[in-house]
Amino acid sequence: MKEDRDYGAEQTELAEGEYRMGITTTDELVQAVEEWGREKRIDNPIMQFAKLNEEVGEIAHELTRGRIHSAEIVDAIGDTAVTLIILADILGTDLHYCLGQAWWQIKDRTGHTENGSFVKDNG
Repeated sequence: MKEDRDYGAEQTELAEGEYRMGITTTDELVQAVEEWGREKRIDNPIMQFAKLNEEVGEIAHELTRGRIHSAEIVDAIGDTAVTLIILADILGTDLHYCLGQAWWQIKDRTGHTENGSFVKDNG
């Protein structure tokens, strides 16, 4: 079970803003991000991939400084998700399809956990 965490006023304001916008499900949020990317004419997959890596770098920045329960890491993870959703859309697919494909590949995978990371069996 995930712990309840207080990430500050920014999260509260965002949550209230989402509610006012009528976005209540992950599906609606993904769709809103895809539409936003199209409206902004974000259509270059190479540039979007570079942006994705920049956002992943922000996650690394926070983790390596031990700031795992900060508003900044929440922002960095959210920004990473946004860039990934838009990249998938640019490439003519969507997050749900990609996630589903990954799930069906890993769901029966065997292996073990080492230092908090899953290591799959060879073969």
